[in-house]
Amino acid sequence: MFSNLKIPSISPLIILLILFTLLSFGILFQILSLILLGAMIAYLVRPLAQRIKHYVKFETLAIFLAMILLATPIIILIYFTMGQILSLAVDIAGTLPSPGNSTLTTGNATLTIASAQNLGSLDNVANELINQIAKLVGQFIVWIAGQIISAIAYIPSLFTDGIILLFSIFYFAKDGDKFVNFLKDLLPKEESFKKLYSQVDDILKSIMIVNIVCAVLLGLLSVILYYILGYPYVLLLGIVTAFSEFIPVVGPWVVYGALGIVDIITGNYLRGIVVILFGWLIDTVVDMYIRPRLAGKYTEVHPLVFLVGFLFGAITLGLPGLFIGPLIVGIASVLYHLYRDEKIKGNEA
Repeated sequence: MFSNLKIPSISPLIILLILFTLLSFGILFQILSLILLGAMIAYLVRPLAQRIKHYVKFETLAIFLAMILLATPIIILIYFTMGQILSLAVDIAGTLPSPGNSTLTTGNATLTIASAQNLGSLDNVANELINQIAKLVGQFIVWIAGQIISAIAYIPSLFTDGIILLFSIFYFAKDGDKFVNFLKDLLPKEESFKKLYSQVDDILKSIMIVNIVCAVLLGLLSVILYYILGYPYVLLLGIVTAFSEFIPVVGPWVVYGALGIVDIITGNYLRGIVVILFGWLIDTVVDMYIRPRLAGKYTEVHPLVFLVGFLFGAITLGLPGLFIGPLIVGIASVLYHLYRDEKIKGNEA
């Protein structure tokens, strides 16, 4: 019965290829997102390096100069931000009373004690409230200490991740065309795949441009909001808000929420509520409307696809997921559309 069945022969090369691909994926899984992010950043570095190459002799030097030029605005912003933070720390330190200069005179102390004695039953409530606040402050200090220790412990890993990212950017910028041509040689030469190459190029442009534009736009709108509400250090807050756009899941709510809570606790209820409401409005407009609209402008992929990729890419992959998530979901959407077109042509034929 089974004597007529023919088992197709499989090349040993294919078996080894699948085996070592799986092994490589297992080894590189932890840094795969960084490598992909480096390839996407190299997509911006490579055209700039090609222009610089007209003025310098060596391709490697041109790539290094392009990486430095792209990193310069970020370095300037970080430098300005650190300067503002130091100024803020000096201002806060200047408002603290000196231990040797007590402003509580004997007369003031007498009045304070007399007022406290007249509170009657409210004195117990005040003591309980102070105790609870002290407990919360103690817990917060312990949490901050734990976060600092965790950050220090993460420094070696962060350094390693940075090296991997930089090497990925450099080599993809240097040999990216060879890698792309290698993939094209492996894939079929059909018309559908030519459309896929073009769509992937458009998706990459969309993702890299849209993330930067949305962060800048969010920072500018936030600066206007902070200025109108009378916050100090509006430029510092705007820069921090723009960078917070790249924080997975929470995003700019790290800034809006903190400002609103501090205002409400200190009695400035109106400003606290306004910054939370308008912060939510700005974040919603930028992330839910402007981001997918801009992304869809550069490619035929539906804005909802990009929105899902941005949100859930950040949740699953962290910071690199903001770039990798839309790319993967966008390519999947393009593949589905190409397959549908082939099915329609096949049925018509």
